[in-house]
Amino acid sequence: MGIGFVFPGQGSQVVGMGRDLYENHAGVRAIWDEAEALLSIPIKTECFEGPETKLKQTQLAQLGIFLVSASWLTVLADQGLEPTVVAGHSLGELTAYYAAGVYDLETALAVIAYRGEAMAAAHPSEDSAMSAVMGIDESVLDSVIAPIDNVVIANYNSPNQWVISGTKSAVGAGEAALKLAGAKRVVPLPVSGAFHSPLMAAAAEKFEQYLADIPFNDAEFPIILNRTAESEFEADALRQNLSKQVQSSVLWTHSVHGMADQVDAIYEVGPGKVLTSLVKKIAPELSVQNCMELASL
Repeated sequence: MGIGFVFPGQGSQVVGMGRDLYENHAGVRAIWDEAEALLSIPIKTECFEGPETKLKQTQLAQLGIFLVSASWLTVLADQGLEPTVVAGHSLGELTAYYAAGVYDLETALAVIAYRGEAMAAAHPSEDSAMSAVMGIDESVLDSVIAPIDNVVIANYNSPNQWVISGTKSAVGAGEAALKLAGAKRVVPLPVSGAFHSPLMAAAAEKFEQYLADIPFNDAEFPIILNRTAESEFEADALRQNLSKQVQSSVLWTHSVHGMADQVDAIYEVGPGKVLTSLVKKIAPELSVQNCMELASL
């Protein structure tokens, strides 16, 4: 069949990411130099040298992860590797848009920066929480969370891993109830917002207004969307999706199954190997590689 590209989201950042590519590939240097000029921040220094505490800041992390993924797209294209379908996890969905030609580098950077600001401002960080949940049946998870106000399943990451999101008190209640229901692990995540939950409604509204004036193209190949796990090409639908995505669940398990119907190999394009691990759990029949394993290119 074909090749699928998947793009990681926040949490995959690491100090030094992108440096080797920048130093050894002219096309990659052009991407980072243009980005630094457009952003007016020392994004190369922040990503290549750190410190880690600064790189964890949402806006820097998201822009840096995107630029590493964009760099790898250039390198892989030089090797003749082109996807037939793409998907991205949360922030990675915006990278998938760039990969599919929906918008250019300048627009991608502006959209990612605005999205991060809007999400950070949507709900007070001191009243926001997210926790990873592992080792429980999905139907049990659903039944435990459903009666608790202000908490939802934000990420369906694999058949054995989910993330809940909401207010601090609601997520705390969910954690306690899930442990009683038999969850093997419930781990609070170091985040600054209740992402992919209805508490992002204000961000979704602001983002929708911002995107109204942004030029979008039809996708050059199908993008499997986080919130529907279905393929989309059309520019207006892709624009409308981005604002809805910030307050909708990431249906990653379902998205990978949709991709598996169209490809026999998946590449994780970007820093880290979080998605490689998830894809292997979701669709073990696929050949899966990440860019750390492709470094010889």
